[in-house]
Parts: sequence; structure tokens; C-alpha cells
Amino acid sequence: MIKLKRNIAILFCSIFLLFTSCGHKNELVEVEIPEREAFNIQKSDFPDPATIKTKQGPFEMRGLPYNFNDFHVIAKAESAFIHFDKVHLDYANRLNTAVHGTPFEKDEITTLITRIDNRYANLKNFSGAYYNHNIFWQSINPKIESKPNEVLDKLIVESFGSMNELKSELINKGNALVGSGWLWLIILPNGKLSVVTTINNESPNMPELQLGKPLLGIDLWEHAYFETYKNDKKAYIETCFKYLNWEKVNKEFIVDVESTEVK
Repeated sequence: MIKLKRNIAILFCSIFLLFTSCGHKNELVEVEIPEREAFNIQKSDFPDPATIKTKQGPFEMRGLPYNFNDFHVIAKAESAFIHFDKVHLDYANRLNTAVHGTPFEKDEITTLITRIDNRYANLKNFSGAYYNHNIFWQSINPKIESKPNEVLDKLIVESFGSMNELKSELINKGNALVGSGWLWLIILPNGKLSVVTTINNESPNMPELQLGKPLLGIDLWEHAYFETYKNDKKAYIETCFKYLNWEKVNKEFIVDVESTEVK
């Protein structure tokens, strides 16, 4: 009997609540379900690298094969943006100003680098910085992890012993560099590979060095890594090695070998 009374009480309460809700349906608040697009990752606050331009020619910014946000696996996206939009762009603009009225103003950058010397100290610095940065941005690809092709892999083994030995050589020589500079994988005139460093903004194929032709380059100026890695240059080089753009080298390597053999 008590159970029956309790069930009847529950029934009346339910009916009361139902009619109360119906009588005040204008007070109901509709909760909208967000559109599916609202869950998408926000677009980058950084511009498309292709939109970053120099003030004048002849040398232009060449864009990047990735966006600044893609770079986060190597260094902070903001750091990469500043590196490209401030540091690299500034060198490009200074180069364009300095080259006018010189014997080099009609040269492609690859030709200028092999001709410039200390008689044109400022122009040498600007052209080296511009050229080296062009190589650096193409030497890494944070979107993929690529591998050397069979021919290049064989030469790496012949030149260093193994891929791990190449990695160790890059880390050791990069860490040994005191001050600012660049770390390179180059092809020597005899067709072998070598790891070298250059100080400041010098390039390995400048006439006063003539070390060889660069295949890959890593920026060892502090602006390239300090914001992300502080003074742990080793960790920075290791990360760069992981994302070296071997596809780029695979495409260029055969041409480099053939041109070396012709000489």
C-alpha cells in the first residue's frame, strides 16, 4: 500500500513538471551545437612565406617548401618566422643595395659566391648570408623524414663509414665551432663527401676557401636555435639531422657528380 502511494506521488510530480515546462516553453534556452569547422585548428597567424618579398632586386626571397608552423618540430614557429622575415630578409635587402654598381650586379648568386673576395667585405658578408640561408631552408624539411638514395647512401658509407658516423661527424664539428658560422655537407673536387664548418657568413665555395660545393647546410648562428634550445647546440643539430632534406640532395647529387667528373 505504501509502495502504491509512493508511485502515485511520483506520477503526479512528473505530470506537474511536464505541464509546468509546457507552460513556460518561451523561457527555454536553445543550446547551439557548434559547426564542425569550429573544431578545426586555427589558421596560422604567420604569413605565407611566399608573400615575404625584398624591397628591390636583383635577389629575391625564394619562399619555403613548408609553412612556419610546420617548423615547430625543429624550432619554435615564431623563431622560424623571425629568422626568415627579419634576419634572412634583412640580409637580402642589404645585398641588393650593396651589389649595385659593382662587377657582380649581373651575377646569379651561385656565380657571385664563387667570385667574391675580401676586397668587397660587406658585399661578401651579405651575399654569403643570403646564399647560405637559401641553402639552409632547403636543407631541412620538417614535414617529412627522407633518406639518401642508393647511390648517395653508398658514397656516405665510403666517405664516413655509415650514416651514424656522418651524424657524429656533423655533431662533433658543429659543436667544435666557436662563435657563429655554418655546418656543411659538401662534395669535394674528387667526388667524395666531407663535413666542414665556415665562420660567420662564409660559404665553402667562396674563392678564398674553395672547400667544395655545399649539398646541405645548417645555420649555427644563435638566432637559429637559441630561443628553442638555449645553448644545447648538440640537440639542435640532432633534430636538424632527423629532418635533413635528402630528397633535395638526391635530385642534385647526380648532376654534381657528373660535373665533378668532367673537370
